[in-house]
Amino acid sequence: MSAPLLRLEAVTRTYGARQAVDEVSLDLHPGTRHAIIGPNGAGKSTLLHLIAGTLRPTSGRIHYAGHDIGRWPAHRRARAGIARTWQHPALARPLTAVQNVLLAAPGQRLTALRPQSRAVAAAHTALAQVGLTEHAERTAGQLAYGDQRRLEIAVALAAQPRLLLLDEPSAGLAADEITRLTDLIRALPADISVLLVDHNLDFVAAVADTVTVLHHGQHITTGTPAAIREHPDVRRVYLGTDAPASPAPNSPTTTAAVAGTPVLRVRNLSAGYTGAPVLTDITLDVRAGRVTAVVGRNGAGKTTLINTIAGLHLAGPGTEIVLHGQALTRCDTRRRVRAGLGMVPQGRRLFAGLTVDEHLALPRPHPTRSRTVDARQALDLFPALAERRHHRPHQLSGGEQQMLALARALIAAPHVLLLDEPSEGLAPAVVGQLAAIITGLAAAGTAILLAEQNLALACQVAHDIAVLDRARIIRHVTTSDMREYPTDLHDLLTVPTTTPTPS
Repeated sequence: MSAPLLRLEAVTRTYGARQAVDEVSLDLHPGTRHAIIGPNGAGKSTLLHLIAGTLRPTSGRIHYAGHDIGRWPAHRRARAGIARTWQHPALARPLTAVQNVLLAAPGQRLTALRPQSRAVAAAHTALAQVGLTEHAERTAGQLAYGDQRRLEIAVALAAQPRLLLLDEPSAGLAADEITRLTDLIRALPADISVLLVDHNLDFVAAVADTVTVLHHGQHITTGTPAAIREHPDVRRVYLGTDAPASPAPNSPTTTAAVAGTPVLRVRNLSAGYTGAPVLTDITLDVRAGRVTAVVGRNGAGKTTLINTIAGLHLAGPGTEIVLHGQALTRCDTRRRVRAGLGMVPQGRRLFAGLTVDEHLALPRPHPTRSRTVDARQALDLFPALAERRHHRPHQLSGGEQQMLALARALIAAPHVLLLDEPSEGLAPAVVGQLAAIITGLAAAGTAILLAEQNLALACQVAHDIAVLDRARIIRHVTTSDMREYPTDLHDLLTVPTTTPTPS
């Protein structure tokens, strides 16, 4: 067998008393497709940071292509052939797709007045590899979420890597997009080694030769995907087969409204980007004590809908957004929050310099609203956060960051809670806890609007489902009807849209 391209020897990374990665050893041989899985907080993304050079190990050694790179900065590792993607697409949103790829293409100097012809050719080749040729001149911010994921891989491929690190590449993608991603990874040249982190076991089994499982920063086992699925310790710590359900929030003494009463009314909502319509004539009622889920293919406009209701994106003419009889359409985001809107955005949007405790001290409910969850109860809901109270976001796992974003929103005591892809990047066991929390919030009287790619979660927690396609809501049904006719929703979501639009 050839010498390992990458070798980790007892690599450790600590944050104070916490060991995010605890003496992990790993060999990655040339051409390997290797996956790392584990529950949230297992140290998976931290391990990728250590390999890429965005974090330094506390102890241990990292060897790449025969060199000890433990002290190399990230840019030197990138030049040596280590490329990566991130949990959430890290793109220059105002730049076009081809301009984003040019930033990584060899031979293109950022100070050059004109792109070099060789670099432009390499950029277009990378876009073709991921199927984005027709979107080369669209800005990254206008691309659907799944296309942003593919663009980030194109940026990494343009750097001509020997080692490609992929962090949660399937998160937030629909089934057909995961299939395309699977085909893309399978089609990569054999001289590119892949190390990926992902929670989707079906996706992992389809692309990986070898799987390593981490838990609390420690190596549990390594084996084939089939062996990993049947490993009892893996089923216990990752799939949560014996995990206790999270407690639901305490019921408030008074609720915002009688259960079933429309709290948020949306009429004739429209929105777009640079003249291109993304949403047209959207009408929704979000009711107290109920969960309304908005589902649709990536690019259908789910995130745009959430952002427009929250005031983060400009609504088109004729839009009406009313909360408890108060017109919000012309209000800025701050006034909407004071009126009773809460939001957990896709990407979390946490403050890099604040600790968990400081994040939870920020929200202040309006005097007319009683607080249903305080900071102590929020930590009870998310025990992992209680152990990280003095940590900042970069010291948390992706799942812990998602928990913090949700806890912060709950403390503000919203009448209506907007959730944008809350399950993204969460392990299966944590998704189950999230479902219990959402269900408990609704039972306590909160009206919830959920935009979610995870159809199983949406059907589990929602009372009714709105299907977005081609800029409109094409179907609005109760979840009980969907359970009776389970193939209907799948059929609706697999109809290809004619023109991809931003999400």
